[in-house]
Amino acid sequence: MDGSSLVIESGCEDVFETTGQTVSVEFGLTTQGKTAAWAIMLRSLEPSDGALIGDAPDELWGPGGPDSRWQVLSLGATTIEGSLDVFDNTDVFAFSITEENGSYVRVQRIGDAPTTFTLMALNQETGEVVNSTDGSMMIVPPGVHALMIERGQGMGQTEGTGEYQFSLPYNGPYEPIEDEFVDLSYRARGFYMFAGFMLLTPLMVVLWWNRAAIFSGAPLASDIEEHERRRLRRLRERLSEALSAESIDEGEIEYSLKQLGDSPWRAVTQDWGEPLLRHMTEQVEICVWKISEGDAVLLLGIRVAEVPWELAAMRIHAPEGAKVGISSISPSRLFQDDEIFLDTLSAGSRVFLSLALEGSPTSLGFQLSGLVGGEPLAATPNRALDWGESE
Repeated sequence: MDGSSLVIESGCEDVFETTGQTVSVEFGLTTQGKTAAWAIMLRSLEPSDGALIGDAPDELWGPGGPDSRWQVLSLGATTIEGSLDVFDNTDVFAFSITEENGSYVRVQRIGDAPTTFTLMALNQETGEVVNSTDGSMMIVPPGVHALMIERGQGMGQTEGTGEYQFSLPYNGPYEPIEDEFVDLSYRARGFYMFAGFMLLTPLMVVLWWNRAAIFSGAPLASDIEEHERRRLRRLRERLSEALSAESIDEGEIEYSLKQLGDSPWRAVTQDWGEPLLRHMTEQVEICVWKISEGDAVLLLGIRVAEVPWELAAMRIHAPEGAKVGISSISPSRLFQDDEIFLDTLSAGSRVFLSLALEGSPTSLGFQLSGLVGGEPLAATPNRALDWGESE
């Protein structure tokens, strides 16, 4: 195997042994002018594995493919025989696949020798094992691949030669399944259209709500709400400043209260915070806030529902008996002692009054009375305002 050679001139009838490194033997025969018969006999010193003389290799080949030491088997019904002994635990054979898409390969065990079979599909460039089975059916791509045979557990370490037999039957080429895909999307076209319409509906609603802003440049609803909050904040500040000034500007107070009445009720209640007292029925909602700390000045808000109140009047009293009076009202309204005459409260209207009280009551009660739909009606909160704590 290293390229060297050895000449043996011992006579034609002698027997000589080759070494483990011998890859070929050349015989030279000559005669002296007459016919001579000759014969060459080859005998392996060990049981042969397969069709080659001697033991099959114990390991896989490296990159580049197997050389002459490995027998390359073909798929078919041919029976291959071999043996393993106490000094030989592994035999490796090569087999070739020539079909374009590969072949189905399996090991057909013959006899009951306690050996194990391993089919290995190899990478044709690197020689690495990419797939393997225990001899069961596998799809092997084109190229040269390996079959490894090893001593089984039933073959003891001290036992003698164990013979095995197998074949690699031809099971036909591998034919990839080429699926034909059929376009069935037309069956769901109606569902797609319905789903698309449902998904776009919220967008259409939003576009409709904001159509003025989109097509005419009007401010969005969120912008209007923010603007309204800023306006109400300024009105509250102006009203507090006007009421706390040394010289009260009635015009400024009336203007601020009128602007509150023209504002959305919900926005006013959110801006002024939680009222000290709230009474709500189907016909009317009454809220009371304190405008500034330390002063007996209240902001009274009345929101009328869908039915107007006629001859309406608001009475402010002290439930515990102490005297309470009204010293001033803005905007100007008729009042006497503890009662304010509101006249007619239109349907859907919002009225805001600034009340300056006199007296030292511990609690305050409010009662709105009038004619609603031609019938007398009174709206009285079910609790009194604790005036002592509010101050």
